[in-house]
Amino acid sequence: MTLFLLACAVPEADSAREPADTADSGSVDEGPEPAPLAELSSGECPSLEASGTSSFLSSGEERSVTVIVPSQPGADMPVFFFFHGLDDPEATEHPGDTWASALDVQALADETGTVWVFADSPVQSVYGYEFYLWDLETTGNLDLVLYDDLRSCVASSLDVDLSRASAMGFSGGALFTTLLLAHRADTLATVVQLSGGADLSVPSFDELLALYAEPATDLPVLLTTGGEADVWPSEQLKVVDFYAATDTLQGYLLDDEHYVVRCNDERGHTVNRADWDLGVSWLLAHSFGGDSPFATSGLGDDADWCAEATIVDE
Repeated sequence: MTLFLLACAVPEADSAREPADTADSGSVDEGPEPAPLAELSSGECPSLEASGTSSFLSSGEERSVTVIVPSQPGADMPVFFFFHGLDDPEATEHPGDTWASALDVQALADETGTVWVFADSPVQSVYGYEFYLWDLETTGNLDLVLYDDLRSCVASSLDVDLSRASAMGFSGGALFTTLLLAHRADTLATVVQLSGGADLSVPSFDELLALYAEPATDLPVLLTTGGEADVWPSEQLKVVDFYAATDTLQGYLLDDEHYVVRCNDERGHTVNRADWDLGVSWLLAHSFGGDSPFATSGLGDDADWCAEATIVDE
């Protein structure tokens, strides 16, 4: 199976992150814990108790999300947020649902006992065309608030383990996870990027897209690219060079002493089964504030296209 698509987004500051009620502080310190849940920005939570697509208000705007829940939900389930790439509104009403179906995530959730959250990005007009596209600028961004709302709603609707909450994205969705690294690292065990990066200068945008800032906590990161052909929309017109942008993010993360694994293949700007399977294995292996088990065990024989990252040459 091969998938394709892009997607961009950058959340603003942390203005909406008023903590919800927290437990009594007299408990025993059991190590690092994720940040408290945020108050909802508006309205009520969508229906998240069972797999399906629903809509709700976030920052006063209607947003849609597809949640995939195991057919037999368990206790302390890991929860993974996936951010889709660029997509055509005329081709799909709900890109999150399209991705969840294409990746057969229901079967994966049943097998691994995990909850998956596939939100839909807003529709933006770029170069005269409309796309589903995450907001990748840091000024006035509401998609980070959407993430906060979904995190709080998942925790109130299902028995999930927030110390095993992580994010994965492809293309524009991967670029959006750079903003999560910059502004929500204290909520994540790890991040997986399938063709992402940082600090992109793109015509028609006033700011750098996916602008990096030092994460508030240390966390391991998996970066994958499709080689030097990992560009959009084409090698003849490189508006976005994901290979180079990933080099940039890799350098920042290593400078800030995060554990980084970099994987390069020759797939170009798509997602293939090897990328997806490795990403899932990486998500399942990490918990908030813990060291990466891959730092000592390695990634195995099936990941010989990956290596611990080193500073890229300038």
